[in-house]
Amino acid sequence: MGVLVYAYLSGEHRELPILELKSLMEAEDVEYKEVYVFDQVALIEVHDDRLFNVLSSRAVLTKYAGYLLGLIESDGDVHNILKALKNSKLCELGGYSKVNFKRVKTYGLGIKYEDLITEINRSSASLCKNVEGSYLDIILTEGVAVLGLRKFTRSLADLRSREPTSRPVYRPGTMTPYWARVFVNLSRASVSKKHLLLDPFCGVGGFLLESCAMGLKYCGLDINEDYVKGAVENLTYFNCEPNVVVGDACKLPFDKVDAVATDPPYGRLTKPSGVNDLLELTKCFIEELSKVLKDGGYAVFAQRSDIPVEEFIEGFGLKLVDRVLNWVHGSLTRSIYVVRK
Repeated sequence: MGVLVYAYLSGEHRELPILELKSLMEAEDVEYKEVYVFDQVALIEVHDDRLFNVLSSRAVLTKYAGYLLGLIESDGDVHNILKALKNSKLCELGGYSKVNFKRVKTYGLGIKYEDLITEINRSSASLCKNVEGSYLDIILTEGVAVLGLRKFTRSLADLRSREPTSRPVYRPGTMTPYWARVFVNLSRASVSKKHLLLDPFCGVGGFLLESCAMGLKYCGLDINEDYVKGAVENLTYFNCEPNVVVGDACKLPFDKVDAVATDPPYGRLTKPSGVNDLLELTKCFIEELSKVLKDGGYAVFAQRSDIPVEEFIEGFGLKLVDRVLNWVHGSLTRSIYVVRK
């Protein structure tokens, strides 16, 4: 039997946080068994604690995670929570220094923060308080209280240092590091397996910068020579290898790659002469994708929801793994596609 862990997920999207979490575990061969997914909380059985290291180096949609101490009905009785904590492995796992109380939306309104903290403080000695650096998490969601000892906390400081406007070369419409990293993570590109990730619409290098920051091998191309020059400048500025060339995504100059993560044109800023241009671009890109992606490899890309991407995926022998709708702004809802060779 493995170890039960909990993960508190970002609430900005219903599906993507758990998809990213699973993708990271699969990328780095963290054996897992999904136990249950509540609103913004996932319970997972893993066979070792490498998950926390993987999350620390890559995750953006998991806010924090740790060892599960208990799961009880949040019936409004704080004494039940206290009893569960006293009967848990909290002390065996090292104790805690701070308490984090989190109510997801309006769940568990019968439990008051002040009452809970008062009771925990009264029992602090038996609960092994004053251990430096560890959070005791109490999360109320969907009729339950999730009790856990935190081992991972997300930090976005490194991502913010690579915001589009903080790079030497900026182009409007560039995806933020936050979302670029989500795409790369969904591709199952693995650091431990030394996977090579390709971005065939790399623009000024946002996806490649995130790949570099996570320790992945990467390469990119773009048909716009000025964008490629910008990508080289941006990558060099952040001490990353400028593995970028000028090229056509419909005639990829590569043999085989392990993973693909990219953000093709949607026909907004690129302004194609007609919708057929975007259709043809999408079709030929997916055809090339089917040629360069290794067997078992994953690709992640987005496209406007009115483009018949699934027809092209099936037509070129790829398997659709996930399709997730992602609202961008009032005039654009894109679909994020995860496909497998």
